[in-house]
Amino acid sequence: MPSKALTTALHEARLLGADRPWTPPTPATESEAACLLALLAAEPAWPPGEIEVQPDGAIQLDWDAGERGWVTLSVNGHATLTHSAVIDGDEYTLAEPWDGRALTDWAAEVLRRLWRA
Repeated sequence: MPSKALTTALHEARLLGADRPWTPPTPATESEAACLLALLAAEPAWPPGEIEVQPDGAIQLDWDAGERGWVTLSVNGHATLTHSAVIDGDEYTLAEPWDGRALTDWAAEVLRRLWRA
């Protein structure tokens, strides 16, 4: 079952996309996003990310830690978890195969680096 935040983001994207040439997320993308949110909710060290539906139908979660940096995790319904980040001036980008059962090690690592004290 999708989270309230995901349901809200999907509703807002459908309203915005009605007048634009946007591609709505596929059911597979929505399912991957729901899995990702559930996995992230189980980790109390990280605040919730901001959910955004992209014009290409991908769903991304964004975290911004001010001057320290930012992290974006994205799913697109193709069993791939894409992440990009800038943390303390270092840039990270990677797309990994993802089965939705656990957060990939590197995605977890960039979130740990962002929120490390």
